[in-house]
Order: sequence, then C-alpha cells, then structure tokens
Amino acid sequence: MKKLFARFFLKNILIFSPIFFLGGCLELFTTVTPLTGINVYDAYQISKDERGIYAITKDKFIKTKIQTKILASSGLSNLNVDVESFYGDVYLIGVVPDSEHKTKLVELAKNTDGVSKIYTYIRLPSDGGECESNLAIMLKLKNNFFKDSIISGTSVRVSVVQCNVVFTGIITDIEQEKHAIWYAKHIDGVRDIYSFLKVMKE
Repeated sequence: MKKLFARFFLKNILIFSPIFFLGGCLELFTTVTPLTGINVYDAYQISKDERGIYAITKDKFIKTKIQTKILASSGLSNLNVDVESFYGDVYLIGVVPDSEHKTKLVELAKNTDGVSKIYTYIRLPSDGGECESNLAIMLKLKNNFFKDSIISGTSVRVSVVQCNVVFTGIITDIEQEKHAIWYAKHIDGVRDIYSFLKVMKE
C-alpha cells in the first residue's frame, strides 16, 4: 500500500515538475506540489523507506524544524551539521568549533517538539583535522549502495565527517548493516566507521 501510494504521487509530481537539460546533466527541480507537499525525491524515498507515510512525514517535519532553528541561531548557522530523524529519534552529525557549540546544538534539538531521543556524532577540529576525501567517500558509498541488491539506495543515510563514515536509518535486516560496513571498509581514505542503524521490529 505504501509503495502504491508513493508511485501514485511520483507519477503526479513528475507531470508538474519541470525537467531541464543543462550541460548534458538532467536536473530535476524538487518542486513541492500544493496537493501533496511532497517533492519527487521525497516520493522516491517513500517508495524505498521502511517507515510508513505518517512516520516519514512526522520525521521530516522534526528535521526541518531543527534545521530551521540552526540557521536562525547565532553561531550555529554556519556549521556543517547533518540532521536526521527516525521515529522521533534525532541524530546530529558533523564538526563544531568547540564543546560549547555542541551543547547549544543539543539543547536546540532537545527543545524541539516531537523529539524523543538525541544521538550525536559531533567532532571538534582537533579530533581529526580536515579531510579532503569526504565527498569522494560519500559518492563511492552511495554508488555502491545503489548497485547493491541487499541495501536500498535510500534506506541507509550516509554522513562523512573527517573521513569517518556514519550510518543512520532504519533497516529490516542486519545483513544490510553488514553490507554497508563492508563497503565503507573497502574505500580508500576511510578512517573509521560508526553505525546508528536500527533494525525495524516486525
């Protein structure tokens, strides 16, 4: 039912979303339709996501509220921090200048409606220094996941911090986590791997 729902909206959204070819690349505007409030990428994620529509929508709302608060907060707006939410559990992943910024970031998330728990993978500049391979690692992992028959391309979220790979998301089988970790271990430049992945209970 969930996948039929997603395909229905994907079909309708594609009709209204303009597609342009620029420099040989397909650029799809993530236009949100007035009827659904869901863009093309959202619809694709829904078709692959193990959560139901209600949980996905609620988590997206929590994530957006926290991101908006970060952008509006003095001293936090310029931070490169990933925010994820799964069933109300929020994950803050990135690099901050000092422990004071980390505390402020956690307090901000804690004071957001709908948040159940907060998990962090927050590092300081002194923890590992800069890493020029973050983007390359991210692209290789996502490419491997997309081709893998066990891992859905959108069910496992990937963050790369100071060349450390961090996984978040909801999975249906522990084998998915094993595959994700295996790929990360076999990518040049990866320093460490940390998984927040949770197996969804039946």
